[in-house]
Amino acid sequence: MHEKLKDRFADISQKIQAACYKAQRSEKDVQLIAVSKLQSIEVIKEAYSLGINHFGENYAQELDKKVFATPKDIIWHFIGPIQSNKVKLIAKHADWIHSLEREKIAKKLNDALETEGRKIQVLIQVNIDQEESKSGVNSNHVMDFASNVDVNYPNLVLKGLMFMPKINQSKKDKIDSMKNITSLQSTFVNKFPACNVLSLGTSNDFEESIHAGSTMIRIGESLLGKRS
Repeated sequence: MHEKLKDRFADISQKIQAACYKAQRSEKDVQLIAVSKLQSIEVIKEAYSLGINHFGENYAQELDKKVFATPKDIIWHFIGPIQSNKVKLIAKHADWIHSLEREKIAKKLNDALETEGRKIQVLIQVNIDQEESKSGVNSNHVMDFASNVDVNYPNLVLKGLMFMPKINQSKKDKIDSMKNITSLQSTFVNKFPACNVLSLGTSNDFEESIHAGSTMIRIGESLLGKRS
């Protein structure tokens, strides 16, 4: 299993390198996040031994268990929907949140972080294709929401935006979606110059996402293998 993981990591690293070269970007500007939800502690430790240090989790209770059983210098990204009753666990363990989208949750997180004596780097999740089945702030409301977070919640360190475009899009729709993302990201960075992180891209589209300017790509099973 270790060799398979090692081979998959080498393959994905090579593809990241090629995409960065094609986009005339430095590899150092693209952070790989291994999405480890429903993966075992053993798999996480194997990935860590290969040099992977950023892991993404979707469930607060699973994150809570894994933090105590894995190396202490792992950087944990919470990438799933945030439930009110799980805010304290997320505030306790996560280093990054990719899925901030509601004022109520922002306040609860800020208060929980105050109790913990910590700060968390946050990204605002944007529903770029306005899908009813997906979470995220409407692109027309992103600036107002970001200003509110930036001004009122000092324990949430605003760093940028996160997107999950439609998976089964036509080629034209995918191009249009990427253009919309790039445009919104550019406008966002103009208003918030320190918030230049763009979390975009999964196993299916990370190479295109690198071309679109992504600085964080989230890769799960194609890197870590089938979930248990």
